[in-house]
Amino acid sequence: MKRKLTVGIALDSGGAMGGAHIGVLEVLQEHGIPIDIIVGSSAGAAVGAMYACGAMDAFKELISGLSFMDALSFYADPVFPVSGLFAGKKARKFLHSLLGDIRIEDLPITFAAVATDLLTGETVPLSRGPLVDAVMASISMPGVFKPVVAGGRLLTDGGVSDPLPLDILADLSPDVTIACNLHSKLPDKIPATQKRAILSAQKESSHDDEDLPSWFIDRALRALRTERLSARVKSIRESLMSTGRHQAGTSRDRELFIALQEQLVQSRDRIASLIGRSFSEKDRTGMLNIFEVMLSATNIQQYQKNRLMLMHLKPDILIEPVVDGVRALEFNKGELTIEQGRNTALQAIPAIRALMERTSCGPGHGYGDAGTIPSGARGSGDDIP
Repeated sequence: MKRKLTVGIALDSGGAMGGAHIGVLEVLQEHGIPIDIIVGSSAGAAVGAMYACGAMDAFKELISGLSFMDALSFYADPVFPVSGLFAGKKARKFLHSLLGDIRIEDLPITFAAVATDLLTGETVPLSRGPLVDAVMASISMPGVFKPVVAGGRLLTDGGVSDPLPLDILADLSPDVTIACNLHSKLPDKIPATQKRAILSAQKESSHDDEDLPSWFIDRALRALRTERLSARVKSIRESLMSTGRHQAGTSRDRELFIALQEQLVQSRDRIASLIGRSFSEKDRTGMLNIFEVMLSATNIQQYQKNRLMLMHLKPDILIEPVVDGVRALEFNKGELTIEQGRNTALQAIPAIRALMERTSCGPGHGYGDAGTIPSGARGSGDDIP
């Protein structure tokens, strides 16, 4: 006698490559494969949340024909870089426009967004509370978005500790486990000519590197050496908060105040210029910018982590879309990544159906018993109040 199975899927992190998850979930739905549990990290959390609350069609329509600058407008709100280049307010607003005010516990399926506690190093599965808050914590890439304070924790991107959260999925004990791995291989080797161009541009740029202007450092040191630091900071703060005040107190206060203003303007303009140039065609053979350096390093780390996770926990079905030619912040390439996910998932449908048929007629099923279909320190679950 057949019994009702629970099917769970773990969705990998991967920035814009996460569009492949949309294609995978679409194919599963079209072929009558029910998804009862979704555990996602970063991009996987965002796509999983859209699927769980029925927002996938709206998201697909939104990204259709999107330019890079259009995509950038959804999440880029640069701030003076202290704990992140972007404040995250635009990204949160965008998520809210799609996900609304729904709470995770009210979703029709079991869902967990995976984040990382920066202060403890723990992997944190968020399975209760506002869906937008959980997803925002899970997608907050270190250095790009400011960390999120939620549930008494300082949270950042789930990909930092657990990009392919099969361990979290295992805790929920589905009968059939599926994993969608976006990091099945290391980044493609680039042509020798492009490699030489990047190395040359990187070397050349070192001659133009500028630290904080020496005049700014000199002014700051002169001001801070003469009196107590707390007194200097208090005076400058009062100057910043004043609306009609033209004098900044002592000459040293005024000098440091002007230097700070000039440095903040320079930093803001430089960040805005960098964002505008990022990922444009003219930069493809030039030096890597700060985003590309951070995200390339992240992709390499996630490849290694996923490889170890898959050695430790083998899912019943492993779907591995090969997402070529898409960088982590190129959300304008959503249509391409969705198609790549669809093509890979279609190859796995026969194996999924055969597995479900066998499992529904027999005893409980464990991790890895059916083999895989290659295609191409964690903490307890937390709530967000």
